[in-house]
Amino acid sequence: MKIKFPLITTNTIWKNNKPFIVFISVLLIIYSLLKIIFYNYNYQIIFNDKQENINNSISLNVVQWSILYDLLIISLVNVPLLFILQLSRWKFNKIISYIILPIFILLNSFILLLNVTDIFYFRFHFQRADADLFDVLDYPLQKLFSLNFFVIVAIFIAVAGIIILITKLCKNLYNSFKNGDRCNALSLFFVLLFILIPFYKNYFNRLLVPTFPLVNLNSKQLIVVQNSFHTFVYAVFRKNSDADIKNYMPIEKAQQELPVKKMLQVNLKDTAQKNIVLFIMESIPFEFFDSSSEYKVEMPFFDSIIKKSTFFNNAFSYALESNKGITAVLAGTPTLTNIPLYHSTFTNMPITGLGTELKKNNYQSFFCIGDDYNNFGFAECVNWLGINKYYCKNDMGKFKLLSAQTMGLQDEDVLNFMNNKIDETQQPFFAVNYNISTHFPYDIPKYYKNKHSNYSGAMKSMSYYDHSLNLFFNNAKTKPWFKNTVFIFCPDHWMYPDYEKPGFNAINSHKIPIIIYDPSIDKKKTNSLLVSQFDILGTILSIGKCKDSIISYGGNLLDSNSISEVAFCKINDGLYQVIDTAYVLGFNTGINKPEYLYHYKTDKNLKVNLLQTQSTGAVVNRLSIKIKAFLQNATRQYHGLLR
Repeated sequence: MKIKFPLITTNTIWKNNKPFIVFISVLLIIYSLLKIIFYNYNYQIIFNDKQENINNSISLNVVQWSILYDLLIISLVNVPLLFILQLSRWKFNKIISYIILPIFILLNSFILLLNVTDIFYFRFHFQRADADLFDVLDYPLQKLFSLNFFVIVAIFIAVAGIIILITKLCKNLYNSFKNGDRCNALSLFFVLLFILIPFYKNYFNRLLVPTFPLVNLNSKQLIVVQNSFHTFVYAVFRKNSDADIKNYMPIEKAQQELPVKKMLQVNLKDTAQKNIVLFIMESIPFEFFDSSSEYKVEMPFFDSIIKKSTFFNNAFSYALESNKGITAVLAGTPTLTNIPLYHSTFTNMPITGLGTELKKNNYQSFFCIGDDYNNFGFAECVNWLGINKYYCKNDMGKFKLLSAQTMGLQDEDVLNFMNNKIDETQQPFFAVNYNISTHFPYDIPKYYKNKHSNYSGAMKSMSYYDHSLNLFFNNAKTKPWFKNTVFIFCPDHWMYPDYEKPGFNAINSHKIPIIIYDPSIDKKKTNSLLVSQFDILGTILSIGKCKDSIISYGGNLLDSNSISEVAFCKINDGLYQVIDTAYVLGFNTGINKPEYLYHYKTDKNLKVNLLQTQSTGAVVNRLSIKIKAFLQNATRQYHGLLR
């Protein structure tokens, strides 16, 4: 067969390469527009306010990295298609048009949809898409058709529009290759460029890391720059890499700075064993309990119980997601991986199983939630920690007849079920309730929605939860086990008190209330020590009179000498922070350096970064050592090396 070589003119080159140029350009423009929308929709969350946003984030550096990352994704995804299309100049046209082309249409559509989704989901996840999506994806898919009709229509129109656009771009690109005598020089150049990648692998491998531009940008700017598909794929294939061993200091020094293996101070003179009920409160910010806040909720139950409890008004959560909050509270251990710890490969690491330890002292234990079985993997977590039983909505009799909401069953019905289960459980017992009515979208019963018309949705849901707890305690007070029980209240994480006005900074986004109520003491006490979710494990085990040493990153809320002088928080996969009684320091694990230091006691809105101030050098050094010890000990624990 004789191959004909056509006359190549400038007009021919432009005509044959135009579809490719349009393909690349349109995708780049769409990604850029999505980032502009993402930026404007979420700037209050990423930055403290718009002024800081304008001053620090808009720069040529940000634009360059943004275009580079989007071009990287477009190229990585579509170079295989370009290579196949080059082959199509001779044959395989039918296979390409009927099989290969639809695959790339769907893949490009998925990437765009993921970036669109992140515009809205970022407010709940606080970072770009990662492997954690696999654990929360079932909720939006299950609940899609419970949304407002017009919202459903808008979603389907957006999805259809993206698919139609990508289909047109891909088909035009395919048609430009259909005739074998055409010259597609630019696409061939892209293919050859990626063939040369192995020769530049050192630079290219770094570029594939979603945190690589941290050498030029700060972590806030990085969020705006990233492409959601890039972070998602990286997290899926390296979902355990965030727990790679850190070696910042000698092992002995890290253990001295932050003892993780410890003995509890247990009062063995009092031989009576107390029952323990833990309420893990979904998405509850400290503002609901703060009388000076505009978001203080009228809560007859909590307002009354605080008058006879120990109220910790300086408590902090570890992370911003439920699947990390539950392990901080029940296991006293931080989640370093971007997937839940109980789904990672590190479940065989040394931990203190709460249920297992209590069982040694003859405690019966159960976990109760009005959700579907094992949503967010909670059943796996509970089993991992040795808690005896797991009750979900499917266990609650004729649950289909009970009052339901978007997330599951309403709190009042679940708490009533829990009350009955406690009656059936032999003392001493440990019972956990994980409520869900205070989770977005705050779908509370119709009879309660019209109350407090001036409240935000989150505030209304808190008022309803307070009402549900009041019903539970009115019933519980009549039971013989009540006065021999200690009740602990701790949120899984902070969430906006008003979704429409998401005020957010490094301090208020982790500040939570913690309450311990013992009916046999009935005494008001406000404790201002700096405490955290990590202190819950030791508190429960000390009440349960467990004498063995434990592994925990916290202490015992009933023993002030055991409480650490700092609290640790995870902002996202590359940024952690440490808080003491006056300062908060952000530590960037991408470059292993501090990124910010604020004096939050005097600088309420965290406007002045003191990192470069000479007078704070000692503070930066002290807090840096603390966060490094925390990360080093945690990574060594994950790999079974903790001494």
